[in-house]
Amino acid sequence: MLDNLAAGAMNHLLRDANWARERLAPFAGASVRFILPPLSSMFSIAEDGTLHVAPVDMQPVATIKLTPATAMRLLVLKDESARADVEVEGDAALAGAITRVLGTLRWDVEEDLSRLIGDIAAHRVVKTGQAVAHWQRAAAENLARSLGEYVTEERPLVAGREALHAFAQAVDELRDDTERLEKRIERLMRELSPREPG
Repeated sequence: MLDNLAAGAMNHLLRDANWARERLAPFAGASVRFILPPLSSMFSIAEDGTLHVAPVDMQPVATIKLTPATAMRLLVLKDESARADVEVEGDAALAGAITRVLGTLRWDVEEDLSRLIGDIAAHRVVKTGQAVAHWQRAAAENLARSLGEYVTEERPLVAGREALHAFAQAVDELRDDTERLEKRIERLMRELSPREPG
C-alpha cells in the first residue's frame, strides 16, 4: 500500500519533468531498493522513465540505504553534505541517477492546488503557507538566540565567549606572574646561600 503511494507520488513529480524521465529511461527494467528503516521499498523503472512497484521476487540492481536523520537533512534541510551518509550497493550509475533525479525534483504545490481551488486561491494559500513557514523559522531562531543569551548572560549556566576570554587572559597573567615569582625566589636563594670558601 505504502509502496503504491510512494510510486504514485514520485510519478506525479516525474510527470512534468521530461529531463528526469529521460535520465531514468536508460535503466528501464532495472529495480532499485530504498531502505529507510524501518521501511523498505523496491521500484522498477519503466521504459518511459517512471517508477512502478517491483515484484516481490525481483532482485534489486541497486540498493540505496539512508537513515531517517539523513533523509531529513537531504529532503527538508537541503543539506548536500548528507549525501556522504547515503549507503549505495550495486549499480552505482543507477543509484546515482535516481538519487540525483529525486534530489532535484520539486513539488509545484501551487500548480496542483490551482486545479482544485483555482489559480488565485492557490497562489494565496501557497503565499500564506510560505509566510507561516518563514514566521516559524524566524520564531525558532529568535527563541534559540534568546535561550542562548539567557543561559550565558541572565543565568550563567554556561560561560559566554567574553567570560571565557577573560578567564583565559587571567590564567595567562597568573602563569606569567608565577614564572616571575619562581625566578625571583631562585635569585634570592642564590644570593642568600653561603658561598663556599675558595
